[in-house]
Amino acid sequence: MPDGSFLPEDDQDFLKLKGIEHALLEEEVNGEKRRAIEFLGVLLPPNLYVRQDGHLLAGARVSVLVLIPKGYAKTQLDSWYVFPAIFLAGGQTAPCANGESELFGRKWQFWSRHLAAGEWREGIDGLETYLQYIRSGLKES
Repeated sequence: MPDGSFLPEDDQDFLKLKGIEHALLEEEVNGEKRRAIEFLGVLLPPNLYVRQDGHLLAGARVSVLVLIPKGYAKTQLDSWYVFPAIFLAGGQTAPCANGESELFGRKWQFWSRHLAAGEWREGIDGLETYLQYIRSGLKES
């Protein structure tokens, strides 16, 4: 398992200080390294559910995966993935969250969310602000 060296020191400090449960992942894809951070045990807001035994379950915890692109943190983070898949109260997927991607040996639900131009502040923003963005995106779905 990587030692965190692909994350900037500010991100490593934030994760340690806040005690955020996570895993750092790497895999080879077509001769290139793919890197990601998996946030473990993220509590879903009350508007989102997981399916268990054919029923929608509230109050669940999921994993949220964020790919770490080459050049991060100068390069902004973009979109995220959730495992297991999550649903709205009626059983439908949230808007722009109906794709599926095979990453790190699992099928992840893709959440296509993009920061607007200028929202990523190089040298200021990192995992702390992006995790806030993810939590807001889940609540607003």
